[in-house]
Amino acid sequence: ILCSPRAKEFATQRLFPDEVVLCGTESVLVPYVDPGLSLAKAIRDETLLYVRRTGREPKVILLKNHGIIAVGSSPKAVIGTLLMAEKSAQIFVGAATLGGPDFMSAGQVERIAGRPDEHYRQKMLGQ
Repeated sequence: ILCSPRAKEFATQRLFPDEVVLCGTESVLVPYVDPGLSLAKAIRDETLLYVRRTGREPKVILLKNHGIIAVGSSPKAVIGTLLMAEKSAQIFVGAATLGGPDFMSAGQVERIAGRPDEHYRQKMLGQ
């Protein structure tokens, strides 16, 4: 997905509630930059833009043509986020073969992200 023209769509939209709970309302997407200091600066810059725009810390940072960074308060939280991101990617690719993903609306995503029971579930999952 990160080596395709659909990377932004994957990063900015959500398919199901568990993805919202474990991966956040959207992911940071860092354009391709050669490895090294320039990549580190691009990650920093895109993450700061994301935080300013959303008011939230990202849980997932996607690096075009590189891979993924998961952020969490513990190893358990990071593993949970990575597993959910992988599941989301598998569903995204599967849906693409059937005509394209049917994403949740922005309102649905925000409603899930703001629900107290989902915040409780995040704590129980180590998020």
